[in-house]
Amino acid sequence: MGIAPTPSLANTRWFSMLVLIGVIAFGLRWFYVAHAMVIQPIRGDAIQYHAYAWNLAHHWIFSQAPPHSHVVTPDSFRDPGYPLFLAIWLKLFPDFGSWYPIVLMVQAALGASTVMLLVASARFWLPARWLFAAGLLMAVWPHSITITSFLLSETLFGFLCALGFYLLSQALRRAGVGWAMGAGLAFGAAAMTNAVMIPFASLLAVALFWQKAVNRRLLLALVLSSLVLPAAWSIRNVRLPSHDASSTGRALLNFVQGSWPEYHPAWRAAAIEGDPKAKQTLQAIQHEESVLQTSLGAGFSLIAHRFGARPLHYLAWYLHKPFAFWGWSIQIGQGDVYVYPTLHSPFDDLLPFRLLASICEAINPVLMLLALGGCIVIFRRYQHAAPFASSVALLSLYVTTVYSILQSEPRYSIPFRGIEILLAIYACWQMTAWLRAARQQTTAGRVINKRA
Repeated sequence: MGIAPTPSLANTRWFSMLVLIGVIAFGLRWFYVAHAMVIQPIRGDAIQYHAYAWNLAHHWIFSQAPPHSHVVTPDSFRDPGYPLFLAIWLKLFPDFGSWYPIVLMVQAALGASTVMLLVASARFWLPARWLFAAGLLMAVWPHSITITSFLLSETLFGFLCALGFYLLSQALRRAGVGWAMGAGLAFGAAAMTNAVMIPFASLLAVALFWQKAVNRRLLLALVLSSLVLPAAWSIRNVRLPSHDASSTGRALLNFVQGSWPEYHPAWRAAAIEGDPKAKQTLQAIQHEESVLQTSLGAGFSLIAHRFGARPLHYLAWYLHKPFAFWGWSIQIGQGDVYVYPTLHSPFDDLLPFRLLASICEAINPVLMLLALGGCIVIFRRYQHAAPFASSVALLSLYVTTVYSILQSEPRYSIPFRGIEILLAIYACWQMTAWLRAARQQTTAGRVINKRA
């Protein structure tokens, strides 16, 4: 009969596993950003992020006005979290030649920290060997590696979400209000990086209250602290002159674009091939956007008329959007695992990386279905599920729903890939447990029959 490890030995093994996963995650990300070369890194959304950061660093004004503009007008089109992150490093390293590689290395570290935080969060939910498998898969997942090379908000956003879940896991274990406040502030900071997260902590508190597994003081601390930063930002925005450069305008734009099944193919055909028919489709989409910005009633009436003309077509599209969200190839961008064109990528040039990407692409649909299965298991046993498990499943359901209403693009799922992997590994663990129980039951039945 084996001897159970002492708590100190178990903690040492756990810490060693966590460090190993972190080293692998950081090593891959560091190697990637050190070798891959993004062609014209300040392009697309990065143009606006850099402009906001430059104006913050030089004028203390949150504005997307191009650098060196004579007139810098404040706006709220983008969320402030990522531009502030860039502005901090821009203030410390004003020269682009030093600022850019520093940002990439910091993002590599944040990406690795995201993996470690999610693994640490699930320590008391999943068995160690299953958790190691989840951490290893998070560490090597190609999208989570390549995104660190782009000046985009997904890496920071994913880190802040993971930090929120780690602090939440501590709050649930220790019943600590201070930990809950920290989790709320982390979720609030995530919401300042991507406004999609603004309602999440409040929805989570309602779900945990319904589960009757967490005391009210802790939930109240979680909700109130999560709203501090977004509320302060909203107060700032109310004082701005009314114009289209607002987060509401951006949400409406995403809603219109996401309602067109033709948008992603048309964007790629127009941007990459210059297809005239694709450009006409984009013009029709832009017309709807402008009408909706001018008049909500007229804009939604226009969209409803389009839906009414082909209801089954659009029903099929919206049913497909969750699969598009958790899909593989990035649509608004270069494609595959790249948002912007990239040279000397290890995933193109090195056989082990190419093999890794091929394996991950092959299992991606299976991973999505397993994660769905994990959610179903958790919600079926909701009243008896671990609160942390309920929280993870709720986030997966929440972001899938929101992005299915707006734009469903694999790039937007990157911050939540770790959550998807945790749910998929949980489903695998539950399946093996069921198979083991069924096998034992069958064996016991045979023994009884023999005795009889």
